[in-house]
Amino acid sequence: MLRTLGVARGLAFALALVAGASVLVLAVLIFIDIIGRDVFGVSIQGTDELGGYVLAFVGSLGLSLTLLNRGHPKIDIFLRMFPPGLRAALHVLAQATIAALGLFMTWHAWGELSETMRFGAVTNTPLQTPLWVPQAIWVAGTAIFALVACLTTAHGLWLLRTDPRAVEARYGPPTVDEEVGHYIDHTGESDDARN
Repeated sequence: MLRTLGVARGLAFALALVAGASVLVLAVLIFIDIIGRDVFGVSIQGTDELGGYVLAFVGSLGLSLTLLNRGHPKIDIFLRMFPPGLRAALHVLAQATIAALGLFMTWHAWGELSETMRFGAVTNTPLQTPLWVPQAIWVAGTAIFALVACLTTAHGLWLLRTDPRAVEARYGPPTVDEEVGHYIDHTGESDDARN
């Protein structure tokens, strides 16, 4: 199970890199378009359309890594007041709910993609983009998210049986100390600099 989750984490990280790279490419295209319009009076057609596609699939490609990093928000005002066993069960229930949402999203995304492919739909823009291209990326992102959510739910259920205390650390919301430690680790600030 842990090996499978490790593979899922690697895949989610790779998808997040693809999403980040696509945003970077879009930013460069927008920059070139702005310079082209202001300086040369010419425009790259379709940067706004590409921006919409990038926004759609960046969201779906980032869902899996966000889930694995416990980045999806949870309302935990009263959660800390519950006994540890109940908290663990609620964390697993939250993972199962996210998995159900991921499956629901994928089902609807697949329906949209299959309908687009059946009609051969293209955009009514200068690019005439076949809609199945961005939708296929969107479906892939949501499908991988659903798969990762199902894996984390299965792992959570396994931990609930074997080591309920580990559920909180793996699937509970991050504590304030964890969030501060994560921020400090990623800013590169050393202990010497903080003292």
